[in-house]
Amino acid sequence: MADSKDDGLIPIPEPYSRRRLNALYREIPLPDIVSRMLRKYFNAMANLYGIIPLRKAFEIIQEQNHSRFTQEELLAFAEIARHEEEDYYILGLDELYTDGKLGSPLDREIIDVFLLDGDISAYHETLRSQHSKPYYIPPKKELLKYDDMFYCEPTPEHKAFMVVISSKTGNHNLDQAVFADFIMKMRITSTSFPNVMDEATRLGLQFNGEADINRFLSVYNNFQNNCRMQRNRGHTPREIMEMVPPEERIPKSLSFGPNIRKALADRTMNVEELRQGILTMDNIPSEELRFDMLRQIAEITGSALPQQAHKQKIGRNDPCPCGSGKKYKKCCGR
Repeated sequence: MADSKDDGLIPIPEPYSRRRLNALYREIPLPDIVSRMLRKYFNAMANLYGIIPLRKAFEIIQEQNHSRFTQEELLAFAEIARHEEEDYYILGLDELYTDGKLGSPLDREIIDVFLLDGDISAYHETLRSQHSKPYYIPPKKELLKYDDMFYCEPTPEHKAFMVVISSKTGNHNLDQAVFADFIMKMRITSTSFPNVMDEATRLGLQFNGEADINRFLSVYNNFQNNCRMQRNRGHTPREIMEMVPPEERIPKSLSFGPNIRKALADRTMNVEELRQGILTMDNIPSEELRFDMLRQIAEITGSALPQQAHKQKIGRNDPCPCGSGKKYKKCCGR
């Protein structure tokens, strides 16, 4: 693969003024209603898939709209949309890599802006994770709901997670801000047990002992396993797991044998050393497995799962956790 441009400094197309954009859109033979629909599709696909070539986007949109426009019209729209200030970029290999070459404009990709925030590593990791996975393609009405970057299907797991968050904040507006923070990180990047607790601490969530932490992590894991993720091309981890033959699936639990359980119980084995090893292990197959192993240690030794660091409440003058860029007191803290 070619080197990324300037260590991740991507040449982004110049943003145009609204007036100039509207004038350019009027020059292409697309009704306004179709242009607005395409803009919603592009935003929705960036949020749901993270990365999708225009060729695949055209295929999906055409199928859901009975060929209301041509390939040339979509490309004309996309060329103008490259200069919009939206939550996506439309870039080709010639812009992403120093020696990348653009074949067809249909090979350009709609890319979530967050995947190119700072450097190109998140983009590369998402591409790697997406390899050979099929696209999740919901009906048009459901797909376009992802035009809202914080949209999440109202599943039982989502409802349970919101109930837990609400019990920790006591502020409906703050509930939404905390959920927005979790859903953005969950959908875009892989999260580990320590990261989840660090984020909970940063957001000011408060826990009342081991059982409360265990409940939060259990509900979080269930929600994560049923959350649509960019690295899975919109599929949930549970759906991806179900596509794998049973004999090839990653185990969700691994029971300690009697010798290990005895060594942990009588402390002939260094409990803290084992716990830290599990917490920091990079190649553990799944976070469910990590959590299950930590739970077993806690049960055997009668100790608590690793506690969060000292609680950090959100100050009124701190940046709002919803990501608006405003101070908390002028946003969700009102």
